[in-house]
Amino acid sequence: MSMRDAREDWKRFDAGMIPSKDSTPQLDRFLATVKETASEKPPLTLLDVGCGTGRLGRRLYDQGFSVLGVDISPDAVRVARENAVSADAAGRALRFEEADFAADGSPRLDGGPFDIVVCQLVLSIIGDARNRRNLLRHVRDNLRPGGWLFLSASGVSDTINAGYARLYAEDVHLTGEQHSYFSRDERGEILYMTHHFTENELVSLLEAAGFGQIGVTTEREASSRRPNEAAHFLYATCHPA
Repeated sequence: MSMRDAREDWKRFDAGMIPSKDSTPQLDRFLATVKETASEKPPLTLLDVGCGTGRLGRRLYDQGFSVLGVDISPDAVRVARENAVSADAAGRALRFEEADFAADGSPRLDGGPFDIVVCQLVLSIIGDARNRRNLLRHVRDNLRPGGWLFLSASGVSDTINAGYARLYAEDVHLTGEQHSYFSRDERGEILYMTHHFTENELVSLLEAAGFGQIGVTTEREASSRRPNEAAHFLYATCHPA
């Protein structure tokens, strides 16, 4: 198993280079449905785990949610706070805090538990299996009963992209697990570890963390860091069990 600490990689990471997707149609449809069926009075509270520089958080705030974005990167949180918005007349706010959801100890957050937690691709790049289990456990602890988790993750893509098959094979002796590899820059320097999930693996991980009513869909899309290449992405929704 790799001894590299992904949490330290992300604490040092250049905020401007954090991979993200500007188009989130699956998330947008999910949130629209939740808003239509919610019995609670608006605004719904939403926690964005792995918020990066806060672009998604700002968009969700503009859609009517009260948003707290958290990230392990102090540089990313500093940039995100430039878009922070104090509570308005409806009680909505847009806040950003530094928090480590991959650590063993639970992060201390103000404003929870939340109606919705959004976790976009973070599970794939948070580190090893222990980091992933910690993240999902902390997410569940920060959801109110009946709340929703929307999670996206990179899916195993070797059947549609020979480049990923090569990466899996080349780095398995370093990562210690199938379908994991190290994302590298143009000089070949390691940036962070990436793990691609099968659907069964993701469901099992969510169940072990205490989630139920799990639904997962798989989409073929452009790779986050390689826009000219194909990749699978998994989109999961679930409740605390």
